[in-house]
Amino acid sequence: MVEFNKRLRFDCHSLLLSLFLILLIGFFNVSNAADYPTKPVQMIVPFPPGGGSDTTARIVADRVSERLGQPVVVVNKTGGGGVLGVYAALGAPPDGYTIFVCSPAAVGAPIVRKGVTFNIIKDFKPIDVAVNTPYVVIVKKAARWLTIEDLLAEAKKNPGKLTYSSSGYGGTHHFAGELLKIHAHVDITHIPMEGDSPAVTAVLGGHVDFSPNGLSAVYKFLKAGSARGLIVMDKKRLQDYPDIPTTIEKGLPFTVGAWQAFVVRSETPKGVVDKLEKAFKEALNDEKVNAIFRDTGCVVENVVGAEAAKILADEYKMRSEVAKKAKILPQ
Repeated sequence: MVEFNKRLRFDCHSLLLSLFLILLIGFFNVSNAADYPTKPVQMIVPFPPGGGSDTTARIVADRVSERLGQPVVVVNKTGGGGVLGVYAALGAPPDGYTIFVCSPAAVGAPIVRKGVTFNIIKDFKPIDVAVNTPYVVIVKKAARWLTIEDLLAEAKKNPGKLTYSSSGYGGTHHFAGELLKIHAHVDITHIPMEGDSPAVTAVLGGHVDFSPNGLSAVYKFLKAGSARGLIVMDKKRLQDYPDIPTTIEKGLPFTVGAWQAFVVRSETPKGVVDKLEKAFKEALNDEKVNAIFRDTGCVVENVVGAEAAKILADEYKMRSEVAKKAKILPQ
């Protein structure tokens, strides 16, 4: 009985201590959220300057800084195809002072890269899915296919003969090409290149037949008339190219886009997340910001909360399913 009473007192003390610690942590989280931010915020871009993620970050950073009242500094942490930048963000405290610029490539990294241990869906919380660059299937100006139906009809007649270029194995272009093959029931040969520009150049030079590529990468070629768009992998037609039909219109039930999202570590206090959401939402509602993005071939999405989380989760699900069907194995 004495032993039981001792154990009971010990359990009570342990319970009270645990409750105290929980309340203490909650107090500091609320306090930190109320004061946030009191110092500069860093925005980690996992790719070199000049790319889509970097451009998006720099367009938004100054506007967010104005609303937070603190500098927002863009930091490029490159390497490993964007993987090192993710680990850098994971290594920072979950206090809202480190924001990661996330793209579909980061979400899909564990699916196509050996040794990747992070999971964007579990390890991070979205602040704002800011912009999206719809993917367009392009062919060179003199190509014999005038419509997507023409191209797919030839692919069915000659399995494996037609080719498409991508920015590299396991990238968004690769998944876009495989989605087209899966839903159109055709066999087309994938030719991986080393980046967006080489993938487009291969089409324009006649070395491959077509490329599914982001609008921002092909925008100037469509405008100049050196490339033609056969289909846009989106729900809506492009504002500047309304004659290009969508995959949905053509009975191909999928969309592909190179969206850019701002995320923080999942343990970040809710009050901090709420402040960041508000700042990003207001910044992306700015008409001048919208105009800048339109000129780069991007569509402003400005999606937050549960809807933003769903976009990331759906991306991971899509890539997992396509990788299985197309036998895209980790390398």
